[in-house]
Amino acid sequence: MAITPINVTRVSHNLRSLSMLESLRRSTVDIFVQQNRLSTGRRLTVASDDPVAASQSVRMRQTLDRQDQILDNLRHADLMMGSADDALTEVNDLLNQAEAVASQSVGGQADADERSANAAIIASIRERLMTVGNREVRGSYIFAGRATQEAPFASALGGVAYLGDVGDVLSRVSRFEQEPINVPGNTLFGALSAAVAGKVALEPELTAETRLEDLAGANGEGIRKGTILLSDSAGTSVQVDLTTADTVGDVVDQINAAASSAGIAVTVAIDGSGLTATGGNASFADGANSPAASDLGLVDAGSATTTLSAPDLRPRVTPNTLLASLNGGDGVALEGGLRITNGSASAVIDVSDAVTIQDVLNRVNSSGLFVTARINEAGDGIEIRSQVSGVNLSIGENGGKTAESLGLRTLDLSTPLSSLNFGRGVERLAGEADLTVTGRSGTAFDVNLDAAETVGDVVELINAAASEAGTGVVASLSAAGDGIVLQDSGGGDGALSVGRASVEAFAVDDLGLLKSEDDPETDLLGDNVGAVRAGGVFSSLIELEGALAANDERAIGIVAERLVTFSGEVTRVHGVIGARAEAFRARAEQTENAVLATQQFLSEIEDLDYTEAVTQFQQAQTALQANLLTGSQLLNLSLLDFLG
Repeated sequence: MAITPINVTRVSHNLRSLSMLESLRRSTVDIFVQQNRLSTGRRLTVASDDPVAASQSVRMRQTLDRQDQILDNLRHADLMMGSADDALTEVNDLLNQAEAVASQSVGGQADADERSANAAIIASIRERLMTVGNREVRGSYIFAGRATQEAPFASALGGVAYLGDVGDVLSRVSRFEQEPINVPGNTLFGALSAAVAGKVALEPELTAETRLEDLAGANGEGIRKGTILLSDSAGTSVQVDLTTADTVGDVVDQINAAASSAGIAVTVAIDGSGLTATGGNASFADGANSPAASDLGLVDAGSATTTLSAPDLRPRVTPNTLLASLNGGDGVALEGGLRITNGSASAVIDVSDAVTIQDVLNRVNSSGLFVTARINEAGDGIEIRSQVSGVNLSIGENGGKTAESLGLRTLDLSTPLSSLNFGRGVERLAGEADLTVTGRSGTAFDVNLDAAETVGDVVELINAAASEAGTGVVASLSAAGDGIVLQDSGGGDGALSVGRASVEAFAVDDLGLLKSEDDPETDLLGDNVGAVRAGGVFSSLIELEGALAANDERAIGIVAERLVTFSGEVTRVHGVIGARAEAFRARAEQTENAVLATQQFLSEIEDLDYTEAVTQFQQAQTALQANLLTGSQLLNLSLLDFLG
């Protein structure tokens, strides 16, 4: 085999030195890389080691981070649900104890002293229930809604105030799912009163400045912006793009501008609570995939010779709605203000200088009465709720008509009897007299309330019976909205009184009229039985405590039945919480397995094979030694080594 020697004599000494140094650098770097891999235990130290594997590693680590976070969320959710589960067990036990006390106090088996003693037991149960309601886990109150840093229940105004939030705490339990991990106290304990809801639609005036998003629309589905088709009988048509319109004025301007540009003789204008279209042989239609014309009520609004009005677009009440624009632009009466009584506290809310709905809401919410005011879900009025269980919330006038014009008076002539006494209604005897009124002259008359549906009907029936009996008794509604008032102008110095027509007639109790007034200068004023209150657990326990202390067997029986309902509802919620906790535990176990699988895949990509790494390190050392040996020999060669 012929060997052709390399003519190193033709290579300069500097080039030989540089070549050797480059070779040594490569060998040294290779040794450094292998040493780094051995010391860190990682196959990839930089992305350039293996770009494909590095990309896979990044994706795997992102997946692992996401799984770790979801696993933490699931463990926290399991802790919260488990704590709520334990708390609900205690709530159920306490309610069962209260129910047993109530049952033992009904009938002849208990006397006044025993019932008084039982009242103290119920008070103790209520205190223990508050303690359960204020339970916290890792610094978070589990029944406080989203306000987890504040104890949700506190004693206030003679009852139990709920200071928490009404929303759910959501936790991400998968990449695309969020689940509630708490039970707000207002839901579990029924801690908020029924709403004093507006009884009249406030109907804001439709103006050019009315935003489209504040309209319910002709179809009740809002205004879905898009294109509308405008055409006339001559075949001229134009598409009007309303996607950029923000207000009703924008809609009117854009339609009229497009009609004018196309030569279509139609004019759209605002009229009352809707739009009108005036013109010759013009018609509107929905554009492609757009119900805008239908939502605006314009589909049938075109006319050849007359002006036709589109349907009511139903502007919604918003925080920025001007009070002067309500009731179709007639405004509301603001003089006098609202008189709000919540338990032992009462205040007059002065709204005489309020400009917007938000002004009214702010003044009610900052009154210190533990009430919350907001716009109702329908967007056509205001509703007010009490945050305190066990006390009555009533809203009346303060010498004006503010409560009535806002629809917030808790008792008026239109109030249904079925809504009185916190929804219990008025108990009546079919075909029999329900109450007896005795005038100051001593003349008495009976009143049958079978035909009554509203408070106004009761007033009319009392007045009809009084007139038939020839007395001067006149029934009316208190100007302040506190209850039914009886006046007697028939003379006499006796007491003006209202009583039961029979032993079993309780309508007079339910109407708040079981009273007697001896002073001839004073009218008989009934109780405000239209007040609202929280209908939950705390209210029932406070009612039961009061009924036991007052030895009121009828009230004890009513509350006892309600406690049975609450106990069943708590049991239902308990089951839901338990199922949710079990689902969280199952998901946590699945996620743990997924984390292990991801870690294994990541290890296969990133972790070092030590056997291979040690072999490569030894090869790198050998290569370095060979480079050093051959380099030293080559650098010593000269032309004289080849002469001879």
